[in-house]
Amino acid sequence: MDARTESRPVRRRRGRELDNALLEAAWEQLQREGYAAFTIDAVAQAVGTSRAVIYRRWPGRAALVHAAVRAHTGTVTEHVPDTGSLAGDVSVLLHELADRIERIGVDVAIGLLSELDEIPDDVKATVPRVFEEVIDRARARGEIGGSPIPETVLSMPGALIRYSMISERAAPSDQALEHIANQLFLPLVRYHASL
Repeated sequence: MDARTESRPVRRRRGRELDNALLEAAWEQLQREGYAAFTIDAVAQAVGTSRAVIYRRWPGRAALVHAAVRAHTGTVTEHVPDTGSLAGDVSVLLHELADRIERIGVDVAIGLLSELDEIPDDVKATVPRVFEEVIDRARARGEIGGSPIPETVLSMPGALIRYSMISERAAPSDQALEHIANQLFLPLVRYHASL
């Protein structure tokens, strides 16, 4: 080997460049190994850094996996539907959530659910906030009344999708999503909005 090559120092990545390398290594490991086999050690080794560097950025495995998923699939808050009707918006949003499960893989989605206590509360509140935004738009259009919608109702679609995913080991079908929207969620929203 050339002596000049041996003596050349390894360039250290820092800041955003290091974050991106860690998230890319995490995503690649998830796709290759799945959630159960995912380790912080393997990500650190792939990037040529230490576990401590990763733990300074993310408190644990689930937080790192969530960040890697978000880096590769974005977040539902980036594309809140605006079809012109509450029913249309809810349908599009539910299908987007199911599509995200398929993009990241059921194994990864279920793995994250098993370690939800590692995910920050503000992240867990993302889906209910998006449904609240859709409902606020419907109010502004005059589709529904102005009474507040309980948090449990806003959380219900996400919870039902998670339940369906765990029980079926697959993203919910179109039929299941339409049932969640039209038989469960929308009637409750209309009821509470009119109180």
